[in-house]
Amino acid sequence: MGLMSFLVSRKSAPLSQSNTASTGTANGVTSIGSHSITMDMDTYLASDEKEWLRYLAQPLRTYRKPGLSMREEYDLWLAARARSRAISGAARAKAS
Repeated sequence: MGLMSFLVSRKSAPLSQSNTASTGTANGVTSIGSHSITMDMDTYLASDEKEWLRYLAQPLRTYRKPGLSMREEYDLWLAARARSRAISGAARAKAS
């Protein structure tokens, strides 16, 4: 790994230099239990971005307060989104 290795994406890096040392597997996927679900992080993060833009388009934004920066508003919104995902995931697991 050279000094400029941060400019190269991990997908294009050879397997020996990728994340195999930290995960212990060749493909970087770890399994927790027999029912682990893989998640496409690009899609997951893209849905956050789309929802954030949809939130910004609203005339009355819930987390908009005087004196807050956009970053602080985003952090509040993202924390609330994570809480709602956790609650809905727990409710879904309970129903199963």
